[in-house]
Amino acid sequence: MKEITRRLYTKPVMLGMAFLVGVVLLVGLFVTTKSGAAAFTVVPKGFDKFETTGNGETYHNFAASKIKADFFGPGSHEYSGTVPLVGVPLPGEGDVDTIIERISDVPLGGSTAIKMTKLSLRSINPIQVTYVGGGSEFWDVAVGLSAFKASTGTMTIESGGTFDSTLKVWPKFTFTRNGVTLELDTGDPNGPGLTAADSAVAGEFVAEPAPAPTIAPCPVVIGEFEPHGEATGGATVSAAASSSCAPVTLTSNNSPWAWCGLFFCIPRPITEAELLAAHNASPPGTKKQQQVIR
Repeated sequence: MKEITRRLYTKPVMLGMAFLVGVVLLVGLFVTTKSGAAAFTVVPKGFDKFETTGNGETYHNFAASKIKADFFGPGSHEYSGTVPLVGVPLPGEGDVDTIIERISDVPLGGSTAIKMTKLSLRSINPIQVTYVGGGSEFWDVAVGLSAFKASTGTMTIESGGTFDSTLKVWPKFTFTRNGVTLELDTGDPNGPGLTAADSAVAGEFVAEPAPAPTIAPCPVVIGEFEPHGEATGGATVSAAASSSCAPVTLTSNNSPWAWCGLFFCIPRPITEAELLAAHNASPPGTKKQQQVIR
């Protein structure tokens, strides 16, 4: 009799507990879903970080904005070659070499100003510079951001999971050889400048092939430049370049974005490009994944 009573008592208690657990889970799911939906209507401001792999899809082409004769030394010819680039990791950022800041919170379908805050690239191979009389030299190339002019643009984030962006990049090229360093800063208004071809905009920078490349608009007001605050020491020679147009305008159209938890992220490599420049921007962890595949 006791056994029968215990079973009759235990069964409704267990059913009641199961019912309460189910209610708790349902309420929790409802709250989480509602909270997530609310969070997903606005993309918070933040930083997008990228790695640049050496797959040949990131490069700068000097064909339309040649480096002037005698830049590398008396008798050096104009340089108009294409320079394939690869990322150099930023300190404390793993393999990340490029950082772009989204300045404002954005409701889906809205736009925000963006700014490239870090850029660290180098040539995959040295470039060959030729001289009058037949001699030649090899120079390593590094690419960073101008010390004079900010690299800024806009990003529009659509609710359908894509975004469009336009970014005017003012690069600084650093050439090194046997302890000698030459700097060519495209944002410096006082440098000798690049030699522009007749058919192209001066100072163009290439990022990988773009679906709809956009050429930089003119003009840029020189009065907006700020004085250079960095001194070049040792064997460094400062030979900065300036043009009336933004050197590089990279565009990215219909690129994918996603929610990584509650945060905006770009889940796969995107194309940022213009007529003569390209940047293959890959999400963090890409280089390690490639090493595993190999």
